[in-house]
Amino acid sequence: MSLDPAQMKQRFVQMTIANVILMLVAVGFAIAHFTYGVGWALYGFIGFIGLAFAVQMWFVRGVARDNKRN
Repeated sequence: MSLDPAQMKQRFVQMTIANVILMLVAVGFAIAHFTYGVGWALYGFIGFIGLAFAVQMWFVRGVARDNKRN
């Protein structure tokens, strides 16, 4: 059950970059909601946190799928 380290590293870097971008956008929505009182920004915050979680699940699913093939 050996996984290709180069492919795993590439997938991990993609996940990390996507999560950093999504979390920065989520922080922007949180600042808008909690500092400036923009009510609808809370939904954006929750949505982008959910998207960041989905990206992590994409990474885990990809590793599990590759593990199953070998």
